[in-house]
Amino acid sequence: MLLTIQKLAPLLACHVVDVEIDQQTVNYYWKLVEECAPRLGLYHKYWGLLHDSWFISSKIAKGKFSIKLNDFTTHVFSDVVVARNGLKIDHDKLVFPIELDFEITNVTYNTIDEDGTIRQIAPTKVQEYLYEQIISVNDDTIDMGLIVWKNRRKNKPGGYILILISAKKCTLTELQDQAWKEIFGNTYDDQYAYFRTQFNAGRYLSDQSVCDTLYSEYELLHQRIE
Repeated sequence: MLLTIQKLAPLLACHVVDVEIDQQTVNYYWKLVEECAPRLGLYHKYWGLLHDSWFISSKIAKGKFSIKLNDFTTHVFSDVVVARNGLKIDHDKLVFPIELDFEITNVTYNTIDEDGTIRQIAPTKVQEYLYEQIISVNDDTIDMGLIVWKNRRKNKPGGYILILISAKKCTLTELQDQAWKEIFGNTYDDQYAYFRTQFNAGRYLSDQSVCDTLYSEYELLHQRIE
């Protein structure tokens, strides 16, 4: 019997096929995520917040799967800094890397049919990180799925790819601070520090209008201090 994404990862399935998820399933899932927080490390901090981050690179080696992403949240805030200050910086240059390294026992790439059937394919180049879900947990590994997007290429249409990972360890490395300095120098350090403080406190900032509000808050606070 062929495996479907509805059975394997229902919270991912709802993004790619027509399926309804009951609240009990959602509650159980988020409880599982919190229980796994120590094992996820810094990855837990970004859980649910990396959607729309584009792939810089990915690599599968013996026992290791590595992904480098442009952190979408920092990218959105940088867009606001550029717009609010009239800076002449190319949008594509606003790259703030995050590295995800998985110590793996297995990793597979899979297509998803219209009915949700999962079919394994050879690893392929993908462009955009969308969603993640923990599938199961045991003493040695965490099994998780990543929904990503592959762009259209020549006569081949774009589509969703499901990456299934069995990981013994997950390590996330934040590289945004250095990238910020390389792009902006030290001119907007205070704005960036305010952004990072709010992000680290758990505030949702992966939206242009929210980041614009955040920037206005910073300016108001700065005026009061002066």
